[in-house]
Amino acid sequence: MSGLSFVERLAALDKPDEGNDTEQIWFIVRTFLGILRVLIFVSIIVIAEMLEEIFIGNLSLAVWSLIVGIPMFVLVSSLIIIGNKQFVKKRSAKTAILRPIVERV
Repeated sequence: MSGLSFVERLAALDKPDEGNDTEQIWFIVRTFLGILRVLIFVSIIVIAEMLEEIFIGNLSLAVWSLIVGIPMFVLVSSLIIIGNKQFVKKRSAKTAILRPIVERV
């Protein structure tokens, strides 16, 4: 079974995608949220390793980075999950199987 030829792939580029405007905007926002999530994760590690001698309110800055960073990471992750459920519509995958197995007996 072979894939699409080069000419077929070029022709497919001319066809408009099936996504609507809100879906396209969500993909852009989701990209920035994903980058923000990685930055939060890296900053938690850097602050925890580099600034553990500094104390604020009887807690080291390493502990504060965990106290503030982990809820921010969870919040951004949940925003991504909720946004995917809200803005990305389910596309039915076309398959060659007429009646696929839903549940094994």
